Amino acid sequence: MRLAVVSDIHFGDDLCTLVAMGSDGEMCLGSAYSPLRRVIGQVDYLILLGDILDFSVASYQEAYRAARAFFVQAQEDGLAREYVYVPGNHDFDIWHTVEHQVNVINQLKQGQLPRAFKRSVPGVLDDRPSTRPCRLILPDVRPRPEWHDDRAFYGSLFLDHITRRAGGEGRQPLGRKLTVDFAYPNLYLCTREGESVLLTHGHYFEAFWAAAAEWAIVLAGDELPLEGGREPSLRDLVGLNLPLSHLASASIGQSDPLTRVARALQREVTAGQTTAVRRYLERLESELRKGTGTGLRSPARLLRALALRWLKRRFLQVVGTLEQTRYSREFLQRPAVRERFRGYYRASLRELERLRREHGLDLPAPTAVVFGHTHQPIPWGSDELVDTVDGRAVRFCNTGGYLLKDEPDGSSVFVGAEVVLYETGRGIWSETIRASDFVPAVPSAAPELEARGA
Repeated sequence: MRLAVVSDIHFGDDLCTLVAMGSDGEMCLGSAYSPLRRVIGQVDYLILLGDILDFSVASYQEAYRAARAFFVQAQEDGLAREYVYVPGNHDFDIWHTVEHQVNVINQLKQGQLPRAFKRSVPGVLDDRPSTRPCRLILPDVRPRPEWHDDRAFYGSLFLDHITRRAGGEGRQPLGRKLTVDFAYPNLYLCTREGESVLLTHGHYFEAFWAAAAEWAIVLAGDELPLEGGREPSLRDLVGLNLPLSHLASASIGQSDPLTRVARALQREVTAGQTTAVRRYLERLESELRKGTGTGLRSPARLLRALALRWLKRRFLQVVGTLEQTRYSREFLQRPAVRERFRGYYRASLRELERLRREHGLDLPAPTAVVFGHTHQPIPWGSDELVDTVDGRAVRFCNTGGYLLKDEPDGSSVFVGAEVVLYETGRGIWSETIRASDFVPAVPSAAPELEARGA
């Protein structure tokens, strides 16, 4: 078996380097595609480890349009036999859509009532000799090979069709379908040598994306019916964080014309600038001052004006010195993040225990974690990040990302990506993609492929 892991492509974001818009307005391959294709070669499984489509900054139309250009070319190149999609925070909405199709739409189509969302669906790739041949297992999902053209165990969901095109009036769509499997939020890899690796996007390590669960547990206490009892399970964590995750992952991207303003604001703040933030705060202050009159102010009005001025100044200070998670080398070294990771790791161990109890899968505790989210690559085998959880040493590898980074001077740079690879008999390693590896984009590639029905 051979597999590759990538993350943080962000299809739909105009800073994406894997696809770009050509002069004719069509989506074409970006400058990072050729080095990525070279590094991956051909694999059995291409693991898409979150933030692949970016619904938080782009409309569904834009995000899927960009993704289609990539997947059409990937099919033409035979990049992967199957894709395993593990959503992140910017594409959590795609996981919600999977849950809705499987548990609501498909149920109703079969004349049955909807069933509860699974919330967490772990994936397992176990390459140990005792489990040969190695194939993806979704223990909580019923395999339906009869539903798929190539008799794949899973797939048969909406994203399989992204590479197809209309066949004309009254004709079936043309082009080969993908096989896309979904797991969330964890995929477990056990190598031929018995090393166990946890693959997850990593957004639950950050306060914003874990806050809903943390505060619900604090405020509701014993009144909260946790599946895991006193300690939340992964299904508990996903369910408790779902409202904020779903809102933040898709709402702004679908709120045009607000989308364009919010996107510009996000890029400015990420680059350490506050011009737009200051402008909007001044407008807010002006609106709040309306109706207060021009005469002598009452003490209450004076205090309100002083408080508003202080809040504006303080907010600008916070934004101006905000330490971003994206591109941060120190992210997992922050004590609060380390503690949050340890809680998540323990929840993952409880999930492995459940898989052992309910499905007879005996997987060892992970000794390494592959994640994305921060866009800051950390090669496999690096000792840059190591943690100890309940006596277990855990190493970290980060897959980086495929966005350009806006700099304060207005320029954009590519920080880098790390493609993690595994092959039976060779083990795990990673290869780095740098800006120096890029080749010029090919504007006509995607339209030509579409015309051939790839």
